[in-house]
Amino acid sequence: MASRSDWEARHRTARGVVPDPDPFLGEALEQVRQAAPAAADAVDIACGRGHNSLALAAYGLKTVAVDYSSEALRLCAKLAAEKGLAVETRCYDLESTDADWGDSRFDVVAVFRYLHRPLVPLLKRIVRPGGIIIYKTFTRKQLQFGTGPRKPAYLLKEKELSELFADFRHLVYRETCDFEATAALVAQKP
Repeated sequence: MASRSDWEARHRTARGVVPDPDPFLGEALEQVRQAAPAAADAVDIACGRGHNSLALAAYGLKTVAVDYSSEALRLCAKLAAEKGLAVETRCYDLESTDADWGDSRFDVVAVFRYLHRPLVPLLKRIVRPGGIIIYKTFTRKQLQFGTGPRKPAYLLKEKELSELFADFRHLVYRETCDFEATAALVAQKP
């Protein structure tokens, strides 16, 4: 993983430019509406500058945005305030053993473009029974595109995301390889 100072510099040079939310999030929120209509609390893990966090908050979820970069979180909080959205930000090293937010705390747990396999048990623990995991990240086929993560530790094997959440009810699962190679999952905790 890049150092904290590398991530801070990367987000500082972005100057507040935040991309649109991932298109998969819209599809996933439709699944949330159907499967967990009373959902109220969400967390966006490794949120970067918060494009998905802002979409979760705009959907009406009380959202916590978590990232390793305080600069990214500052930009997220600024944009949330400008849009009148309530987004709480928290700076954590997600690859440390100190990351823990209690049990059954969130209705929706979202992770996009980030993979740290030892974090999966924590993700499963923090989602409430009946709650939803939304997860989309790169597969090893991404290597053919020359962009994104290069280390196998940050790339999913075929069907791996499905297997990591085999104990959840899968509402949506797909792997694609067009302009990028990703696996995407929406799953409900029993």
